[in-house]
Amino acid sequence: MIELREDRSLFARMMMVCRSRRDIDLKEMIGLYEFALVPRSVFASDGSMLHCSSKSALMAILEKLPSRQPDQESSDGTTTDTAASHLKVTIIDGMAELQCLDKPDWVKNCTQLADHFIDTMEQKYGLNDEVRLIFDRYDVTMSLKEATREKRRGQDAVYYRITDSTSISKVSIKKILSHTKTKMELTIHLAEKAMEYFRRQRGRRVVVAWGSECKGTHKDVKDLESNQEEADTKIILHAVDATSDGATEIQIHSPDTDVFVLALRREPELCGNVSFVTGKGRNRRAIKLEPIVQALGDARTAALPAFHALSGADNTGCFSGHAKPLCWKAFLNVDEDVVREMAKLGTTLRPSDETMKAIEKFVCELYVPNTSLTTVKDLRWWLFRKKQAQSERLPPTQGALRQAVLRAHYQAMVWNNDVVANPDIPSPENYGWEKNDNRWLPVMTKLPPAPEAIIQLVKCGCKKQCANNRCQCRRNGLACTDLCSCSDEEDEPCQNVFTEVVDDDEYNEE
Repeated sequence: MIELREDRSLFARMMMVCRSRRDIDLKEMIGLYEFALVPRSVFASDGSMLHCSSKSALMAILEKLPSRQPDQESSDGTTTDTAASHLKVTIIDGMAELQCLDKPDWVKNCTQLADHFIDTMEQKYGLNDEVRLIFDRYDVTMSLKEATREKRRGQDAVYYRITDSTSISKVSIKKILSHTKTKMELTIHLAEKAMEYFRRQRGRRVVVAWGSECKGTHKDVKDLESNQEEADTKIILHAVDATSDGATEIQIHSPDTDVFVLALRREPELCGNVSFVTGKGRNRRAIKLEPIVQALGDARTAALPAFHALSGADNTGCFSGHAKPLCWKAFLNVDEDVVREMAKLGTTLRPSDETMKAIEKFVCELYVPNTSLTTVKDLRWWLFRKKQAQSERLPPTQGALRQAVLRAHYQAMVWNNDVVANPDIPSPENYGWEKNDNRWLPVMTKLPPAPEAIIQLVKCGCKKQCANNRCQCRRNGLACTDLCSCSDEEDEPCQNVFTEVVDDDEYNEE
């Protein structure tokens, strides 16, 4: 059982006003306005972006695309190729390795932790011809990832100043990594210790990237010093560089769906034998990229990052009730001209009108498969009229969708520059984000929830509890909403609120 949400009451109220006035075009109103304070198709009731909980499902979908994968590698990712010209390069997501690192009782300080980390890397990857260890950059001010990091670390983040002698005997790896500043200092510490160790080993080919720095044991890698924030894009940068250096086999070790998507998009630019190694224990497997790219085709491979950003990535949110598998079906069903336009997302300074129209067609296909509708305005009206849909069951208006597309466009710009060491990316401002108290907050929409004339008719001006019929809402048998002046009173909360309860099933997706 759940309490009927406030935005449903507001929606119903505005419908009542619209239907009572002959001068209002209801179809036009439903198509253009959310009739809610928060666009529930892409935001939660508290105003936060909807988190895509099914992001990893995309990896499973893509992995199953080829009917078979020739020359499949064993579960530990090793091969038996012994050709003299063979150069196997392994690229590792350093933070992912650190997060799954065990911490034995003998590890008492950060020097011992570094020794244990390096020993573990040697055991797992020491037999490869070349190893590249890539860490995220954590010194970025006002990062878009901050909201995601806060959600992951919870409320008990503690900063530990990292030095050789810092005592961590009773501190878990998870606790150490809970604070962003500690992560930054620890990755610097581990990277520098790793370089010291590998430089002492003659003939070793090792590259370590952290922060904006990059060092190698066997060559000058100054051109790989990068201002990219995420290891996701740096890993691709290093994969392309390894290919140009003569790599005949590349293995990318990461659990991240984002890295998998970017690697697939760049597969045509990499050497002919590239695998993505992921999973733990018995689920650890090496996924060949080439068969997936062949199954996808050129157009959908190129559009894959744009699709991923639109359907739900960390910084872009997702559509309510539409998980990755549903989005994938829509992506496969839309025409190839729509796919080609989607692939242009993030390739220009702003999304073109043609790209916006293509994305609207994709959203129409997502909400109503095989539909002839091509605009979200018509789609909202159809769903409202035929399915009595409202709130989160309606797609976003054009105003809310535009902001969502701008966020996806910005993420695609970052991903499209994965092979540029120091890309010139504009500020997130005006790309669906706005500054607030030294943080980036998503812009919901730049349109009001309804025309001002309707808003004035569906709110009261009470300053107190709305406990009697002096309240215009109460007198007309209507519950107050967040638009009413009484919603600003914290000391004397409104007593005229809607508290009907309904079954959960009533609002579940079919």
